[in-house]
Amino acid sequence: MSRYDRQIALPGFGLASQERFQHATALVVGAGGLGCPAIAYLAGAGVNLTIVDSDMVELSNLHRQVLYAQSQIGQPKAELAAAFARRLNRDITVVPVVQRLGGHELVNTLVASADIVLDCSDNLPTRYLLNRACFGSQVPYVWAAIGGTAGRCSVSADGSPCFECVTGPMTSRPGPSAPATFGPSCGMLGSLAAGQALMKLAGVGNLLTGRLANIDLLTGEMDVIDIAHNPTCETCARPTCNTAAKF
Repeated sequence: MSRYDRQIALPGFGLASQERFQHATALVVGAGGLGCPAIAYLAGAGVNLTIVDSDMVELSNLHRQVLYAQSQIGQPKAELAAAFARRLNRDITVVPVVQRLGGHELVNTLVASADIVLDCSDNLPTRYLLNRACFGSQVPYVWAAIGGTAGRCSVSADGSPCFECVTGPMTSRPGPSAPATFGPSCGMLGSLAAGQALMKLAGVGNLLTGRLANIDLLTGEMDVIDIAHNPTCETCARPTCNTAAKF
């Protein structure tokens, strides 16, 4: 009680929500700029974690990926992030997966074993795989993306528009790039994604389902716009789109 009393006291949360956190597993894909704050806040709240990232820590990561130290360059991010989460909260279960999500079978297995998915990855093929796996398994999908000083976040659950409704089919998207990135923007968007996940698990708040949050720290502009189903979406434009999710 003393550990979680400040969040238990929040309107709409209480002991029931805390028990849901402690029995839930969040799949966090990507332990980089977005994943670091998301992992920290989910672990702090008492949510069990599966952390997926195939990358090793590099010097250029350290201005925004705040779970890692310069002495840890060359070590696996997933294992380091898992160790951090365990130090923060020894009462949760944390499983690192040092592997790239390149195949449908692994993605589907990981998603089906989770209660919610946070997509903090940095490449579009992974995002499309996760979006489709979450839709197929009826698992809520929280995604955030960052570029420069700006970022966006949304939630796909309970029949709301999916990631592909917002971005269009994979074949129409540009190839991967390595844009300049502002560290605090990663912190804000990763924290927003964690907040959406916790509220979804708790069943409280006005989530970003059917909406897209856009934030730019350089200009100070923040807005939330409504998004609609794309009737030609290859993922969710089908009758099963409105079936209930786990939470």
